[in-house]
Amino acid sequence: SFGSRALDLGNMGQAVWNTSQGHWFHQTNQPGATSRLSLHVEPILIPVSWLYWVYPSPEILFVFQSIVVALGAIPVFALARRTLESEWLALIFASAYLLMPALQAATLLDFHAVTLAPTFLLAAFYFLEVRRPFLFALFAALAIACKEDMALLVMMMGLYTLIINRQVRWGTITISLTAFWAFLAVFVIPRTFAGTDNIHWNRYDHLGDSAVDIVLNMLIQPQLFINHLQAVDAIGYFRLLLAPTAYTALLNPVTLLLALPSLGINLLSNFPPMQRVNSLIYAAPIVPAVMISSIYGSRNLRRFLERISQRFAQATPFVVKNT
Repeated sequence: SFGSRALDLGNMGQAVWNTSQGHWFHQTNQPGATSRLSLHVEPILIPVSWLYWVYPSPEILFVFQSIVVALGAIPVFALARRTLESEWLALIFASAYLLMPALQAATLLDFHAVTLAPTFLLAAFYFLEVRRPFLFALFAALAIACKEDMALLVMMMGLYTLIINRQVRWGTITISLTAFWAFLAVFVIPRTFAGTDNIHWNRYDHLGDSAVDIVLNMLIQPQLFINHLQAVDAIGYFRLLLAPTAYTALLNPVTLLLALPSLGINLLSNFPPMQRVNSLIYAAPIVPAVMISSIYGSRNLRRFLERISQRFAQATPFVVKNT
């Protein structure tokens, strides 16, 4: 509909086109930023750029993005069928994923590498649960390649593996590798190409002068964070995220913690667009944790109702009459 702008489709399209021509991540339409890597670390743009060898125009990015996002319904269906033992319930959850307002908003808002991440995160978690380490590693790597902070979400899967699944080796390796990449992608690579600290840190300068200060202030000045969360209406943010699946995600809070890094990045920012759930891209990486938690939450609800039903049946006296 020609409703896109230079930010972000222009610089994404230019960076992808230049990468397809051998000038990796090069861009010219933002002052002081001649490399996409000075803004975000998105290695997945390299294989994405191969699409331009077939059709060198941004339209192919829209088609590709829509296909990848839609494919996320497959791991949702697979996880729900395995967990709930019902193909009909699995179909409902797959449909709910496709209809998630936060995901649709991200898909409609031009092309962004991070919009591809939910599908990869969902696939990674599914293969984590069915104990397929190589496929988990593949989709985890694809997710990490979508944006620098996606490494933190995969790191949370590593913690889940270590603590919940009690797979020490697998969890430790995942945590170690993702922590190392996150350090490079946040603190080293952008500074190398921009010549300054990561330009997005100014969105958090109200909480501290550096990453270390922010962590320390979280411990010694918690009211600073509480006041900010109240100011950005964090409760309303969660309501918009959880309402599409009827708040069933709250019934399995452990897996909701998988989204903790993205929740912190969005809610603690002083950049208001990051708190918009259903109209921009920032909430898209949280969708996998919501879907996973809703599936497991529905399982927990069903088990609870079954226990109540059994106890009620055992407590109800009955009389057999002879006829």
